[in-house]
Amino acid sequence: MRLSIILPCLNEIRHGYLDRILTNLIAQLVPQNCEKEIIAVVSASEDGTDLILDEYAARSPEIQVVRSLAKNRAQRLNEGIAISSGDIILLHHPATLLPEQIALQLIEQALQSGGNWGAFRHSFDFSHWLLHFTSWYSDNVRVKQKGIVYLDHCPFIKREVLAEIGNIPDLDIFEDTVLSDRLCQFSKPVLAQGKVVTSARRFQQRGIYRHAMLNQWLKLCYHLNIDPKFLNRVYEKRYSINTKY
Repeated sequence: MRLSIILPCLNEIRHGYLDRILTNLIAQLVPQNCEKEIIAVVSASEDGTDLILDEYAARSPEIQVVRSLAKNRAQRLNEGIAISSGDIILLHHPATLLPEQIALQLIEQALQSGGNWGAFRHSFDFSHWLLHFTSWYSDNVRVKQKGIVYLDHCPFIKREVLAEIGNIPDLDIFEDTVLSDRLCQFSKPVLAQGKVVTSARRFQQRGIYRHAMLNQWLKLCYHLNIDPKFLNRVYEKRYSINTKY
């Protein structure tokens, strides 16, 4: 098995996660029958994200840095997929940490059951009852029952299946939801045993309850087929989070 890890980046220094992600990825133990490559696709950033990526790439031949003109996260992911060589593609959220050292083994074990794609269990880096519930709901209802995997679960997908559906839908927001719907035509996702840790920064900055309500409102608007570009502008509040405006 060869695993390609695609890391889409845009002004990532603010999360405080980029160094930790890259260190985590380099330190991942590789099973005997597995290889890994790390492709960081970075759009023009004003905070030195590309320089941090270059520093790590200079020290580790596993990391390839691609400078991109992509305007949204979906386009960055697709650029990385296009130049990758793995038979398994891991879509890495830029503010999430994989389980330390054993993530690749967990992916291999999860796919041995015959599934075409899967994801890790979810957790946040901040303790609050609503965030604990959100992670529980994400694992046990959204993934297991509905088959919807958000990018902060770091989904992993067999290349041939991803190619069959045309890779990542080119949307400014909810691209992971549409991707999940298309992948479920082949099989439901499998949950790996390990947990990822996602930054709760947006919840803390906007207020946990306010941000949770915004997320629910956005989901309702998505199901009402409201323009994703408009929804993403509301979500990002004119800041370039996932999309370059």
